[in-house]
Amino acid sequence: MRANTKIFGCIADPINHVKAPTLFTKMFHEQNINAIMIPINVSSNNLENFFFGIRSIENFVGMTVTIPHKTNVLKYCDHLEKEAKDTQSVNWIKIENKKIIGTNFDGIGFVQGLRNTNLIVENKDFAIFGIGGAGSSICHSLIRNNVKTLKLINRDSNKLIVFANKLKELKSNTEILIDDFTNYDISEYDYVINATSLGLKDNKDLIFDVKKTKIDCTIIDIVMDPEETILIKEAIKYKRNYHLGKNMLVSQIKLAGNFFNLW
Repeated sequence: MRANTKIFGCIADPINHVKAPTLFTKMFHEQNINAIMIPINVSSNNLENFFFGIRSIENFVGMTVTIPHKTNVLKYCDHLEKEAKDTQSVNWIKIENKKIIGTNFDGIGFVQGLRNTNLIVENKDFAIFGIGGAGSSICHSLIRNNVKTLKLINRDSNKLIVFANKLKELKSNTEILIDDFTNYDISEYDYVINATSLGLKDNKDLIFDVKKTKIDCTIIDIVMDPEETILIKEAIKYKRNYHLGKNMLVSQIKLAGNFFNLW
């Protein structure tokens, strides 16, 4: 590290699950980029103070945003790129001329992560638990990539109905369905996604019953720590295909580099 090293952050609360600082600092070193990424534990109550302060730090150039801040940071951005506007969620921020610019690569990274592991997206049936920041982005990206059916399942039924109606307004060929959070049917879906924080670290709760999926279903968990979440362990136990959360982050490396003009 040198006096002019560029500093990137990763903001979250709690912070101990984040993988981006290790991944990106390693990437900066490998590509001889004079930068580091540090984990920053910011509570929701301190977001306003945090964003007020970072504008004046000359060598703080941007950050990735994760649980639980992806929707809460919207109001602190001076400009939102199209993906952030569409999804009303931000997971990357850069600071240019003291202006805070937000975008979102979660959905794009999610779909690219599937393709990188030779999984087919088009004309497939998806069910997703959770329509928060990451979930919203994933849904938009799946629709843009012409999935056949997208079933939304969420604890807050009012939020679920509003979000489903917004997706239907996109006038896509994807069939948008909703289901009950406790009495759901996921028996005929090619992919079932956990887009909630359940399974993170010491959380041992299961978001859905893997046994309710068909035998050739692929179980997807966007939680990255632990890598083998309780949901993934259930998928292995009941001999389902599975897809790890880290694939969504790894697929964002090139996108983030372009966003910051790093490579």
